[in-house]
Amino acid sequence: MRGLQRKVQFILGLGICFASCWPSTIAFAQDSLKTSKKDSSKYRIVNPYLPNFHVRDRHGDPFSNYTTSSPFILKDPKNLQTEITLDTGMNYNISEKMGKLNFRPNSSMSFRDYSRQQDRAFQKDYYQNKSLALDGESAVSSRNLLPKIHLSPVLDRIFGGSYIELTPKGFVTLDLGGSFQKIQNPSIPIRQQRNGGLEFGQQINLNVSGKIGEKLKINTNFDTNNSFDFQNSMKVEYAGLKEDLLKKLEIGNVSLPLNNSLIKGAQNLFGVKAQLQFGKLTSTIIATTQRGKQSTLHVSGSGNGVSQGRPFEIIASSYDDNRHFFLAQFFRDNFEKWLANVPGQVSSGINITRLEVYTINRQNDTQTLRDVVAFMDMAESDKIYRTDVFTRVVPPGSPASNQNNDLFYKKYLGGFPPTSSSIEEELKGPRFKSGLVPGTDYEKLNSARKLATTEYTFNAQLGYLTLQRKLQNDEALA
Repeated sequence: MRGLQRKVQFILGLGICFASCWPSTIAFAQDSLKTSKKDSSKYRIVNPYLPNFHVRDRHGDPFSNYTTSSPFILKDPKNLQTEITLDTGMNYNISEKMGKLNFRPNSSMSFRDYSRQQDRAFQKDYYQNKSLALDGESAVSSRNLLPKIHLSPVLDRIFGGSYIELTPKGFVTLDLGGSFQKIQNPSIPIRQQRNGGLEFGQQINLNVSGKIGEKLKINTNFDTNNSFDFQNSMKVEYAGLKEDLLKKLEIGNVSLPLNNSLIKGAQNLFGVKAQLQFGKLTSTIIATTQRGKQSTLHVSGSGNGVSQGRPFEIIASSYDDNRHFFLAQFFRDNFEKWLANVPGQVSSGINITRLEVYTINRQNDTQTLRDVVAFMDMAESDKIYRTDVFTRVVPPGSPASNQNNDLFYKKYLGGFPPTSSSIEEELKGPRFKSGLVPGTDYEKLNSARKLATTEYTFNAQLGYLTLQRKLQNDEALA
């Protein structure tokens, strides 16, 4: 009986001990899991090139929330409007809208909280303006970038003050970039397939005005975008008092204004200019180099004045050559007469309905290839170049037509061979007396290309065409 009681006590004691150790065991297991989960985060792959800063939008009203004054955080855009209305319950309803769209959820403030917030904002602005005015500067313009530098009182007699004040204005812009490329060409060595470099650009616009006391002033202006050096000015000016011998001394960009019409003053001077006073005698001494020249040309218009100019003459064919061509001499002879009534209407009475233009094939076009022979005297009446070969049939001044001379009949009724290789021998043969000269009387184009309608334009009433591109010297047009 005693042995059984001891066994039961031993089992109960073991159970109590296990129960007392169980929460710590569970807590240890949970801590081990948390530790293992936390330690595993350091093995996570993070891209170092991506920014780890995320902009967070604020919540609530725009007054009670903290807003940073960092210049790197952009402010709200101008099209974001904040509307504040007071309802009958003496609460302020605040809504932020972008146009008619609510940009953020509407919020409200009590009259007491809104009044306290306005008082805090007013006090903050007041103390900031007071702080800016402590150094003697205006509360609106704030303090300078460079404070005044106080010197020894000994320099007060020379410069009229013992301080140096510099006021820089302007901006500096730096453009940094890179251009790299990789050419996967097996014929190039691997080290030379990848190349590139950095690109750097800068722009400096600086204007510095300085004072040493009240007598010495320094003004300089520098801009990297200026085209000429004289546009960058620098001037040192010393102004003496009323009783001083040296009234004014200027070094740098100076001018020499004169109050008479006989001798004109000079501008854009660079050197030294001094004004001295000897009692009632005042003298100005200047030693400079002129960095610019001024010239004036007066041209009067019509009326009583006489205009000044130089006549010149230029031929239209020299101005825009090898682009405009008359289809025949007939159109050239009547061109001015038909345009006599412009801006009324063209009185030619002619309308061209079909035109085909051919030139040398240099574009590897295989759709419209053909051999072409172009004659200079074709369809001409009174401007026939080879009068010893061709005879005029119609009266002079007749419109262009194939029946104006016998070239058309000799070519077709004479039985020209159909082959392109033997036609040139016939043109040089005795059928045309002494024979036609290639390049002057005719032009044979092998594998000529027909121009598309987008490559030229022509006037159907005046009889001329205009090419979109200039015809080269070794090309022919048919």
